[in-house]
Amino acid sequence: MVDARTVVLDVTGLRGMWGSPRAFGAAVQRKAIEQGIHCRVALAATRIAAVLSVYGRTDALTVIKPGREATTIATLPLDILTRVANFCLQRNAAIPLEVRNRNVSRMINIFKRWGLATLGDVAALPRDALFSRFGTEGVMWQKCACGEESQPLVPTPENRLFEVALDLEWPVEGFETLASGLRPMLESLVLQLSQAGVAAAVLIVRLWLVTRVWYTRTLQLPAPICDSRMLCTLLVLNLKSHPPPAGIDLVVVTAIPAPTRITQFSLFEKAVPSIEQLSTLLARLKILMGSERCGAPVLSETHHPNAFDVGPFAPTMSSAIHLEAAEQTGPIAISRRFHLPLVAQVTVDCGCPVLVSASGGIGRRSVERCAGPWRSSGHWWEQTQSVDQELSTGYWSRDEWDVELDDGSVYCIYRDRTHGEWFVAGFLD
Repeated sequence: MVDARTVVLDVTGLRGMWGSPRAFGAAVQRKAIEQGIHCRVALAATRIAAVLSVYGRTDALTVIKPGREATTIATLPLDILTRVANFCLQRNAAIPLEVRNRNVSRMINIFKRWGLATLGDVAALPRDALFSRFGTEGVMWQKCACGEESQPLVPTPENRLFEVALDLEWPVEGFETLASGLRPMLESLVLQLSQAGVAAAVLIVRLWLVTRVWYTRTLQLPAPICDSRMLCTLLVLNLKSHPPPAGIDLVVVTAIPAPTRITQFSLFEKAVPSIEQLSTLLARLKILMGSERCGAPVLSETHHPNAFDVGPFAPTMSSAIHLEAAEQTGPIAISRRFHLPLVAQVTVDCGCPVLVSASGGIGRRSVERCAGPWRSSGHWWEQTQSVDQELSTGYWSRDEWDVELDDGSVYCIYRDRTHGEWFVAGFLD
């Protein structure tokens, strides 16, 4: 829709049904008259040419042949651009919205001061010079005056609400009874999602309890799912881990849609894990371990070398990563860190480590070469007198060294400046 009184239709491919554009336009007019609507119809190869013809010409039916757009609308007055301003400006994202609306009348007034009176006068201007003076905005208005349009007609999809509800005859407290009622609800919901070509990314279940309050649970799915049995299993597992405090009178399930997931990105790559099996596994693990303990590690907003958070587990496959790894021809040095640093005894001479003794297969080794120290600290504002400050508050202060031992192995060691103890953080593989 251009505005409340103007509609643009894509009639590509209808020639075989109607024979000619004029016949189709006449059929549209007849159908409008039957509905009590008096309208003007214009058919053109571009949207802007059709809209300008409808606004500027008095003919009930106008058919513009391809390539004749600029000639047909050339005699229309310049002021007609104000009527199609919103239609033109909506499709130029390079210009901010507030700037667009403010510059509409300014551009038309400039054209009038130049002595231009019709769309044909604007179309005759040199485009390069217009761009040099006004940028993309000037070129956009000239394209409108020529009836040119480079973007296809993209319909605006309707904001659909994917929701189902079930009014129970008697209050339900058992999960088995609730599951039997959820199955047909979710089958209907999945049918709506399939018809729209999407899947459920988030499920929101609202339960109207006998205590006259709403109990709401939101289920974040690891990937978009369009399987009613799987959705029912996940919902029941989620409700079992967080049971409602009273009986249920009404069930409302709402799905937030998302595009369906691609399970195999390339013929030469492995498919990602099954969505159904993965979702069920994660749901059962959350019941056993707690939702805050299940997920994937993500980096924390800190420079602490061992800090991490737990985020949602959503595996992806990136072809760019595999291709980048395949292009590496020489050996790659990998730094491997111990999950729990090894306690070490280090002998220091002139401020540098000369002897390292630790468990984990290191033994007692002399240091051939070393680099460091690199001093780092953080979260000092949280420093307390606790026994283990790094675990309790996140505060740390250390000096790190890279050492090469007499057997050729390279390790990363550090000294905890708070307690004066040495640790082996990892090794170079």
